[in-house]
Amino acid sequence: MGIEPILFAAVILFVSSIIQAMIGFAFNLIAIPLLIWSGFSLAESVAMTAIPIFVQLSLNSWKLRHHIVWRDLPLPVTVRFLTLPVGVTLLYTINTLDTATIKQVVGVILLGIILVQLFVHFKPRDRFPLIWDLLAFGLSGTMLGMIGMGGPPVVVWLMAHGWEPLRTRAFVSVLFFVAAPVQIALLYWKLGEQVGHAFLLGVALLPVVIVATLIGIRIGNTFDRKRLENAVIFFLFLTAIMSIVSPLL
Repeated sequence: MGIEPILFAAVILFVSSIIQAMIGFAFNLIAIPLLIWSGFSLAESVAMTAIPIFVQLSLNSWKLRHHIVWRDLPLPVTVRFLTLPVGVTLLYTINTLDTATIKQVVGVILLGIILVQLFVHFKPRDRFPLIWDLLAFGLSGTMLGMIGMGGPPVVVWLMAHGWEPLRTRAFVSVLFFVAAPVQIALLYWKLGEQVGHAFLLGVALLPVVIVATLIGIRIGNTFDRKRLENAVIFFLFLTAIMSIVSPLL
């Protein structure tokens, strides 16, 4: 691998980490499409972001440990564990497609994520039927394995429950923290030869991610979060549209 792809990856992870620290989401929503545009495969992009995300989740889970409600976790964790292999198998299949088609697949999924988060809302209540829990976390596990974006179904589920912020943040951190080693192991088992170097690059770029996270936290404290979120969503929308349309042009 030449120096140019590494520099592209460093810049993308740097920007994605800053935005993640500023608004609390969007790391993979930004990083994976841009890594694909930079010439990495979908599998390489997912693998490269897995290690930095695992480190971030470790720190977040530790900081929020006193706000974890352990009874919230058994069903979501179990369902995601069961569906992660399905997602990784789909990733293996998608990764065999040509680059233009992969861009379009990622663009369609990203556009769907944006539209769901913008327009799908439920009136908050304490509990929903079990089928909705299974659907939300099953879809989350599948999307995490397939494209590294397992957060949106969980976000919609959490918005419908109306928990207080610290409980919500702790739940998300621990839920994804315990899934990360399983995701990494499945990726290496299924696509080891294709993603081994991407894992190593993700480890090598950890200092970039950490520095960017600290910068993002500082910047995020000085700007209006809602405006930042709207700007990021608009950028993601443009990225999705370009990913879908550009191969046709």
